[in-house]
Amino acid sequence: VGETIDGDRYRKVLGRYPTGVTLVTATGEDGPVGMIIGSFVSVSLEPPLVGFLPAKGSQTWPLIEATGVFCVNVLADNQQGLVDLFV
Repeated sequence: VGETIDGDRYRKVLGRYPTGVTLVTATGEDGPVGMIIGSFVSVSLEPPLVGFLPAKGSQTWPLIEATGVFCVNVLADNQQGLVDLFV
């Protein structure tokens, strides 16, 4: 175990790590809900499984989870407008 890294430095380092952005959506009791996810990963090819990690304090994830069905939309770089709607 080496030296630790402070939170600001950690964010700077990970901010340079390229990643895709996804929009997880569902239709809840009160209509459409969605959240931006940057922690989307492929877990398995056989069977096809993916994973993502919503923030611990997310108020949106419980609404999406309660539906039992959701869609993961992999966003292109020209879809910044969608990101802005859900951030």
